[in-house]
Parts: sequence; C-alpha cells; structure tokens
Amino acid sequence: MWDNHLKRLLVRSMTLAVLWTPGFFHPLIAQEPLTLRKAIETGLQNNYSILIQHNEAEISRNNNTLGNAGFLPALDLNVTQNTTIANTHQEQFSGTIKDVSGAQNRNFNAGVALRWTIFDGLQMFASKKMLNILEDLGENGTRMVVEGTVSDIILTYSGMIQLQKMVQVMRDAVDLSLQRKRIAEAKLTFGAGSELMLLQSTVDLNADSTQLISQENSLNNTLVDLNRILATDIDTRWEFADSIQLNDTLDFGKCLANALQQNATLISVRLNQAVLRQEVRITQSGRYPRVDLSGGYTYSTLNSQTGFLQYNRSYGPSYGITLSYNLFNGFNLNHAIRNAKIALNSGDLETRDAELELRATLRKLFNQYHVNLEIIRMQVINVRVAQENVNVAFEKYKLGSLDDIGLREIQNKLIDAQSQLILSQFEAKKAETEILRLSGFLFQSMK
Repeated sequence: MWDNHLKRLLVRSMTLAVLWTPGFFHPLIAQEPLTLRKAIETGLQNNYSILIQHNEAEISRNNNTLGNAGFLPALDLNVTQNTTIANTHQEQFSGTIKDVSGAQNRNFNAGVALRWTIFDGLQMFASKKMLNILEDLGENGTRMVVEGTVSDIILTYSGMIQLQKMVQVMRDAVDLSLQRKRIAEAKLTFGAGSELMLLQSTVDLNADSTQLISQENSLNNTLVDLNRILATDIDTRWEFADSIQLNDTLDFGKCLANALQQNATLISVRLNQAVLRQEVRITQSGRYPRVDLSGGYTYSTLNSQTGFLQYNRSYGPSYGITLSYNLFNGFNLNHAIRNAKIALNSGDLETRDAELELRATLRKLFNQYHVNLEIIRMQVINVRVAQENVNVAFEKYKLGSLDDIGLREIQNKLIDAQSQLILSQFEAKKAETEILRLSGFLFQSMK
C-alpha cells in the first residue's frame, strides 16, 4: 500500500517537474522589444491621467484673460416687444364717454448698454495676477502628473526586470531540485538510496515549483500594470532589458539645491502662497471707491388704440458716470481683510514646512540609496560564493558525502542571496528615481 502511494506521488511530481523543464513552459512570449525610453515616450503620449491634466491646464490658460480680470467693458443688447389687448371704458371730465373693445397697445424697445469699471481699488490688477498664477499652477500640475507617471513607468519597468530575474532564480532552483530527485530515484533503483530521500527531494521540488508559479504570476500581473500605465492593450507582451542601470554618482548637496528651486510640489505650495497674497489685495480693494462708466443707445416706439397718445417714438444716446463707496458694512470688510492675512500667514508656514519636509525626505532617500548600493556590492560577492558553494555541495551529494538536509540548506542560502541582491537593486533604483523626481532632475537623467 505504501509502495502504491509512493508511486502515485512520484508520478504527479514527475509530471510537475516536466512542466517546468526549460523549453517546455513559455512565459511572457515577447512580441517586440521595449526599452525604458520607449516605455516613457509611450506613457507620455497615451497615459490618461496626463491627458486629463493637460485639459485642466488648458482650462486655466483659457480663463486667463483681461475680461475675466475685469479690465474690459460689458456690452449688452436688449430688445423688448410688448403687446396688450384690453377692453376699456373711459369717462372724461368733459363728459365724453368712450368704450373700446379689444384695444391693442404695442410697445417696442431696443437698446445697447455699455458698462465699464474704470477703477475698483486695483482689484482688476490683482485678479489678473491671480489668473496668471492659476495658469502657472495648471502647468505645474501637469508637470507633477508627468513626473509621477514617468516615475511609475521606471519602477514598473524595473520591477519587470527584477521579476524576470526572480523567475530565473526559481527555475535554477527547480532544475537543481529536479536533478537531485533524479539522483534519489537512481539510488533507490540500485538499492543505494532510500524512500525517505526520494520523498524529501519530491517535497523540495514541489516547493520550488510552487515558488516558480508564484513568481510567474507576479511577473504577469506586473506586466498588466505596466500596460495599464502605458495605456496599451493589457495583453501586450514586451521584451525587456536584462538588467537595471543604477546611477551611483548622485550628490546630496546638488540635488537638494536644485530641489529647493525646481521641486514641483514645492513650486505648487509657493504658487498657492502667491494666490493668497493676491486674495489679500483683492479684499483690501474694498476700502477704495468704485468708478463705473455707462453709455448706451435706445430706440422706443409706442402704438396705442386708447389713452392720450396714439403713437410715440424716441431714440438717442445716453451716458453717465457712477461713483460708489461703502461707508459702513458692520466692520465686515475689516474682518475679511484680517482673515485673508491670517490665511496668508498660514500659507507662509505651509511653505516653510514643505521645504523642511523636502529636506528630510531627500536625506532619508539618500541614506536608503547608499545603504542599498553597499548591500548590492556585498550581495554580488555573496551570490558568487553561494553559487560556488552549491556547485561543490551538489558534487558531494552525488558522491553521497552530503545528505539532503545539508544540500537543501546550502541551496536555500543561494536563493536567499540572489533574492536579496535582486531586492536591493530594485530598492536602490526606487530611491534613485524618487531622488531624481524630488530634485527636478528626472527628465535630465533620461537625456
């Protein structure tokens, strides 16, 4: 009974092992090469978030006009035609009595009216400057979305490369476990091995195969994420580079100096502060009088079947000037000005806080960046030593001088070393990309 169970287990294991034999399974069949530069160009052209933000920036540009700021006059055309039908009974002082049935009165008015504010306490100048700032905010918002999208593309692309490496690590592990299993089978056949050795090798082979399946799934899902960012068909398959290029020459002082001038988030905070400054000016304009010019031209006719006038027509221009000044409104203007100044002070504090946060974030990213570069240097050596150790251990295993547990432990150390190297490379790239984004060097690094 035990022999039958063992045979069934071995058959299932051999089937699984054959599936992972190189050349049998074909993950991510590449259809065309995709360089990082090409991925970024595709994303910048297709990404929906960027296209939406472009539209938002275009709205800000369209709103930035002299008319919206209040510099230009308003001109209105008004045309009115009124007709009334009435039954009237009139008794005059002379004794005359007049009854009219269905009398019609027609009144036609047409006119052009011009209104132009020539002074509003300089509010129009502050409004125009605010519109300029809002347009800059729209452009800066586009830059932030573009930088975020490029960063996502770089990290997802790098993630694909690292997952490909992890798949290869697990393939090598499966291959080694499969060889070990075949050796155990051969020893069992010739009476030099044991069923326990075969079962243990089978368990380890299945464990490695399971890890390979998991890595393949992560690879496929990351590919879907990349296609989503690029706004391409989610089933599109690409051929990727085989390694991540790291920049180990970044300088903290240079990056920080540029970040304080070019960081998109900090620029946005400063622009918002400028908006608050203009809001103070707009509020203060209420302390000044307002002067409006008015002008127009009217044409009017009246046709009446009752009353004193049967027909009347008038036309001609009109013009005037109006000065208005608020003398008292319950101190509401004073309160509004104080509130605007308080908001301006809060904006100044937010700007200082944003600068401090930027400094702290950059410092932590550089710490992480250098730590990972050091780990990479150590793990490269560690992987080489672990690989040599596995080669020696496997030869000893074939000769019978090393047991299954010892070989598996050495194999796991190699897998751990390779995984740590791959993870450190990705973390270094992640820190590098974020440093470049925050410091405003992201696009310069792609040239």
